[in-house]
Amino acid sequence: MQTNTGKAIIASFNIITLLAEISINTMNNRRNFIKKTLLIGAGLSLSPIPTMASNLDEKNIVKAPLFTPDLAQLRKLATVIVGELPQGLNIIRIADTTRPASVVVKGGDPKRKIKLERTAYQLEYTNGTIMLDSGMDEATHLHFGKGGNFYPDSYATLQQALKKANMIVLSHYHGDHVAGVVRSPYFDEIAHKVWTSTKTAELMINRPHKPTLKIAADKVNQFMISDFDTYQPIAPGIVAINTPGHSADSKMFYIRLQSGQEFIHSVDTGWAMENITRNSMKNASWIKEDEKQIMAQFAWLNRLMATEKDLIVLCAHDSGQYINLRKQGILGDIV
Repeated sequence: MQTNTGKAIIASFNIITLLAEISINTMNNRRNFIKKTLLIGAGLSLSPIPTMASNLDEKNIVKAPLFTPDLAQLRKLATVIVGELPQGLNIIRIADTTRPASVVVKGGDPKRKIKLERTAYQLEYTNGTIMLDSGMDEATHLHFGKGGNFYPDSYATLQQALKKANMIVLSHYHGDHVAGVVRSPYFDEIAHKVWTSTKTAELMINRPHKPTLKIAADKVNQFMISDFDTYQPIAPGIVAINTPGHSADSKMFYIRLQSGQEFIHSVDTGWAMENITRNSMKNASWIKEDEKQIMAQFAWLNRLMATEKDLIVLCAHDSGQYINLRKQGILGDIV
């Protein structure tokens, strides 16, 4: 399948054009590699975009001896793209579901219930926004099983946020993260603003996560598609981290605000913070994860929480965190 050479997104951040040549020496991989990115306004244009293969599946997870991202490098990369850092981080809940603790956390009490939120995040800049994941529509929500709530008004708000965003970043191909784009009534308006990895693009085309998410290759080819092994700066204040384990294409994100507040958005590494803090895998029969990778990611996140007291680890589905961080004003409502 032939791919485009990439597209720049709406240039409302007024960031100067920059050619960044980055050489990263990671702790677990001493090879240097060069990233060449052409930055125009707020847009990331990659040329050429690699041709997508058709044989990627959940078994093709990149193996690493240890998961040891270098926080110092992430901090540097967060400012390699010239421009103001985001002034706020916002969140919206589109749906929720309640499951036994024994399903969410291995060894959990089957009589205890854990509520899980279906969320999307928004980086708010002075002159624009970036969405982190896109939530899901009601039809896709219903494919996640019985029970739970879907919030149509929140979904309508989310769609407007996607429509006006400067960029939409997809963390991985699962339905509750990509359906807001795939099923959007504004798909033709927003597709060119979607950033994701080659692995995510391949899985969306070849192995849609839910029956509602079938999408043609020519539509996915409108996205900005990036190949990277370890880290990829996306925009001022946000760096993608390659974290296969939950799925073959999973990513975390390092985020830094103007205030200096730092976050690691762990996305679905754990469904709840309890997975991370207890070093306990999910226990759902339908989830197939790389346990060694996930446990290494848990270890890294726990080290960060122990040594970086001001850094906040986010978990996309944790209900208590969703409530508490909004109450504290650390997370705002999407605009």
